[in-house]
Amino acid sequence: MQNRLDSEIGRFLLVGGLTVSLDFVVYLFMLFFLNLGTELSKGVGFSCGALFAYFANRTFTFKSSAAGLFAFALFWVLYIVTLLINILVNEFSLSVFGKEGIGIGLSLFIATAVSALINFIGMKYLIFKSG
Repeated sequence: MQNRLDSEIGRFLLVGGLTVSLDFVVYLFMLFFLNLGTELSKGVGFSCGALFAYFANRTFTFKSSAAGLFAFALFWVLYIVTLLINILVNEFSLSVFGKEGIGIGLSLFIATAVSALINFIGMKYLIFKSG
């Protein structure tokens, strides 16, 4: 049981790392190259990561047979809730650490950590649960 859990957590962290990387690249692109606000940039970056995360977590992390419209819709409900939490935490962190330099990266990290924990629990025990 412990090896399976470690493996699942390891896969979740790998997918999460790729998801965060995609989120961060899109966020920075929209923020600095398209000159859009932090809220919109963070929302679009997070959403791009979420789409990737659905397929990667379903097939790779949790190896779930849960497919179809209901699982996909439930996943998006979870991600919409965590998107809002992610944006709020990001904006709060930016107000504390600043919207320049390290403040941007630190705020992204904090917002991502909070939403990742909520996402793991929701995916493992609600959406992609086994049995």
